[in-house]
Amino acid sequence: MRFAHYILIAFMSLLVIGCATSKSFQKKGVKLEEAGLVEEAANMYLISLQKNRANVDAKIGLKNTGQAVLNRMLNEFGQEKVFGNKRAAIQKYAEAMNYHKKVANLGVQLNIPSLYVDDYAKIKDEYLNELYDEGLELMDQQRFNEAEEKFVEIKRLDPNFEDAHELADVAYVEPLYAEGLKNFEAQRYRSAYDAFTKVANRLVHYKDVENKKEEALTLGRFTLAMLPFENSTRTGGLDIRITAYSLEAMTSVNDPFLKIVDRENMQLILEEQKLGLSGVLDEETAVSVGELIGAQAIVSGAILSYGENIGRPERRTAEGYERYRVKRLNKENNKYYYETKYRKTTYDTYVNRNVVTASFQYKVISLKTGEILASRIIERDVQDRVEYASYSGELDQLFPSSGNGVNTNRRAKQSLDRLFTARQTPKGADELGNQIFQELSQEMKRDIQNLMKEVGQ
Repeated sequence: MRFAHYILIAFMSLLVIGCATSKSFQKKGVKLEEAGLVEEAANMYLISLQKNRANVDAKIGLKNTGQAVLNRMLNEFGQEKVFGNKRAAIQKYAEAMNYHKKVANLGVQLNIPSLYVDDYAKIKDEYLNELYDEGLELMDQQRFNEAEEKFVEIKRLDPNFEDAHELADVAYVEPLYAEGLKNFEAQRYRSAYDAFTKVANRLVHYKDVENKKEEALTLGRFTLAMLPFENSTRTGGLDIRITAYSLEAMTSVNDPFLKIVDRENMQLILEEQKLGLSGVLDEETAVSVGELIGAQAIVSGAILSYGENIGRPERRTAEGYERYRVKRLNKENNKYYYETKYRKTTYDTYVNRNVVTASFQYKVISLKTGEILASRIIERDVQDRVEYASYSGELDQLFPSSGNGVNTNRRAKQSLDRLFTARQTPKGADELGNQIFQELSQEMKRDIQNLMKEVGQ
């Protein structure tokens, strides 16, 4: 109940402030109106009502001055109409309507003579028909971008005007469709697919775009087979780990043009044909494999080196200060008090680090020509470092030192306290090994993604 009471008090205070502010703007409006500055006065009355919609004097002031502002806007519309500037006239009328709506939202109704309403309807209809005819002519001239601008303008002014909406869509998609056909004929299937996709997103049934899109995808798709990777080190099991991470990375590629052959099916096909594969393929073997598994390229690879450096905690002694209190007698009032003091002390800090290093080579080999499309050695090292501290005394009383002695800064104390709750064991070799294999696989994935955009696309 007390909380609700405080909220009510705060609300009433804000209301009083708002009313006072509204009154001050209304008074400024009166002075500006008396000085003949009608538009400035109307703006002050408008702000006053925004602060307090119940300000009657501000409403009266805005009724008079706002009508004058609206009349000026409508007169500008009329002038543009007389001079035959249809687009400018329509813009001026829109500005007048926006002002009318803004004032109406504050509870003040301004008058719009029917003459202006009729004139606007007439000039708008003329302007829309002109835009429509211009758009059709531009379409005939295959100037689709300019035509689209005309039809979009029509849609903005009148969304239901004849078939302007459909024509705007056609003007947008037709150049894209032509671009797609051009790329398709040039066997740039990825670019063709992108163009056809944009067309389908706007008009899904436009001409034969869906068929063309699927055809471009089928002809441009690059099928890649993953070989089990080799282990050239003395550490067992690395080939299984890097193969698993690489397969996971490659199957997560968000590229409709890249297809990964299922490794188990690939091995089954090869076993049935009594054909074995190693990490290195000659031209003849590569072509044979490509025909058997329906792939354009194969990825082979090997872990070349692998090392684990498991560290030991390194201890160092650090200087700090221990807080304590001393009981003192105040001789003036003969009362005891406690004085806070600090004395030097020491605590131990520890640093430990585990490091794993690895180098990995992969090759992408064409199964059509036996050519090596890409080959790279990737080296990585990952490490995890921990830093912590121990102290035999009371941690609440321990403070860090600075050049001038004890450091009682709050942030410095918090930073020191964190050392005593910090993790004391770095990540193990297995966890760091998994991290390094994941990084190697992701790097290979990025390389192959870029390669796929270049090969036959």
